This record gives sequence, C-alpha cells and structure tokens, in this order.
Amino acid sequence: MADMPTANDVRGDIGMFQDYSDVHVNERIEDAVAKAKHDQITDDALASAIRSWARHLLYKDWFMNYGGVQSASTFGNSQTMVNFNGYDDYRAEYDDIVDDYGVSDSMGAVWTE
Repeated sequence: MADMPTANDVRGDIGMFQDYSDVHVNERIEDAVAKAKHDQITDDALASAIRSWARHLLYKDWFMNYGGVQSASTFGNSQTMVNFNGYDDYRAEYDDIVDDYGVSDSMGAVWTE
C-alpha cells in the first residue's frame, strides 16, 4: 500500500480541522481507507484519495458541530439553515480521483428483465 497520510497530512493548513484530535482524524483516515479500498483506488492515487475522503468526513463533522446551522441570532430569534447537499470540494476531489484511478458503484445499478 502507498504511504498512508498522517493526521497532520489530513489537517494540512485548513483552519477548521486544526482543533480535531489525532484520535478523531485517525478514525476518519480509517474510514477513508475502507472507502478507497471499496472504490478500488490504485496505489498511485491511494494517498490522495484517502486524504480527500478523510477531509470530506472532517468537513461533515465540522458542519454538524453547528447542528447544520451556519448563522443564528438570539433576540431576533432567527436562524439560517444550510443544506449540506451543496458543493463539497473534498468530495469532488475524491470523486475525480475515483473517475481516474478507481471503480465506483455510485453510478447506480443496471439490470434487464
């Protein structure tokens, strides 16, 4: 297997990931390894795929720390809810890697009768 990204590699200089513990980031790396194996990423892109998917998972964790709310006010009693189904750079990067170096079943199923 290619060199495994470390917790520091995954955090990089991305501000929102800096407060996550090594334990938390390593759990996301383990999840990313399982995903990359499932998507059959070749060794030459494996480290990048793991890093991208782990960042995607950390981004989801960061987002959910706020209950999916990106802004709120107290006395005006208003909230702005954000739909997480929007664009995610880390997920898009991973999907590009899968397209070039792997096999994914996210295209759906095809069958005939």
